[in-house]
Amino acid sequence: MSAHEHLSEDALLDGLYGIQDGVSEPDMHLLECAICAERWNEFVRKREILAQPVDPPSEFYVAQRRRIYERIEHPRQKRLMWVPAVATACLVAVGLWIYHPAAPSVPQHGGVTDSQLFSEAYSIDQSLEPSSAAPIHALFEDEN
Repeated sequence: MSAHEHLSEDALLDGLYGIQDGVSEPDMHLLECAICAERWNEFVRKREILAQPVDPPSEFYVAQRRRIYERIEHPRQKRLMWVPAVATACLVAVGLWIYHPAAPSVPQHGGVTDSQLFSEAYSIDQSLEPSSAAPIHALFEDEN
């Protein structure tokens, strides 16, 4: 590694946490390069700060204990959470019992017999060209 190339953050972190297997080149570079050595020292300082245990303030534990005792001494009233579900089920049951759907109306064919309707449906099904293409044909017809 040349003197003007600096170690990447990944290389520094790998060396800091011992991920590199016996590589001595970064160590030599840290002795020669003040910039990389400063970055290395900053990583070491941050790791030491983060490694220190952090205890929450005692007020946190006091407040937590108060909340626990409050719940023990004054338990919450159990709410009747099933009442809305039962009421909704009853309303649906009554609505279905009262509701009588009207008989489906038979569509009027306007004098078309079943055989005519079947023949028209069969011709639509068997045609090679969709009926929606008919207006396009009119555009190309000669008006002579």
